[in-house]
Amino acid sequence: MYLWKCWRDTRSAFLGIVACLLAVGIFGAYVQFDPFGWIAANPESSRLLWHVMSDALGASLKGVIPIAGLILGAMGVGVEFERGTADFLLTRPRSRRSFLWTSWCLGAAQILTLVPLALAINWLTRPDFAADRPGLFSRVPLAICTVALLVYSLTYLMTTLARNSRNGIGLSVAAITGYTFLHMWLILWHGITVPIIWELPAHPDRLDAGVWFGWLVVCLTLMVVTQFRFERAEV
Repeated sequence: MYLWKCWRDTRSAFLGIVACLLAVGIFGAYVQFDPFGWIAANPESSRLLWHVMSDALGASLKGVIPIAGLILGAMGVGVEFERGTADFLLTRPRSRRSFLWTSWCLGAAQILTLVPLALAINWLTRPDFAADRPGLFSRVPLAICTVALLVYSLTYLMTTLARNSRNGIGLSVAAITGYTFLHMWLILWHGITVPIIWELPAHPDRLDAGVWFGWLVVCLTLMVVTQFRFERAEV
């Protein structure tokens, strides 16, 4: 029952993200196949549209999915406090951790569903997509999944701490921005390189089993902290 409730709470956001990906795919298919011959009649505009399409498709794969993690992470169990339903939910004969992990697993499954969809859109509208990255085609979706799951888990934690979805998103963005600036400051002023996950989609060759496992541990650690806070939260 709670799994169904989580789906009902998140399905509008999930389907909206799917609609965005499909819209980009329709645009890409139009430019690729030119069904009305408009692009063939305007070669200069054709080149411009092709560049725009490539950027849009890249954004759909590298940008929309992490944003989905941000949105879905703000719709976890922490939002039950904001809605005033936590007192009813937490009196059910189930442990708090079961509610938390059920909600998190559904969101993670939704993210893992979006990545193949975005990848399929790129492959169908850009047949050279795989040829551009020989040997890295399988690492690209894995890199994007890793980024999205980290953003999702971080936002999930922040929403639980703040008990508010909007504040959770704000805190998550602030944490991401702060870590990025720290990364840049350490490199520029001290020559110290700290791991940063945002580079993985652009450089999937850096994603090996050790790197992927390390970031997965970070995601799970964030959720363990979330569980610790949620189990001790006052209704």
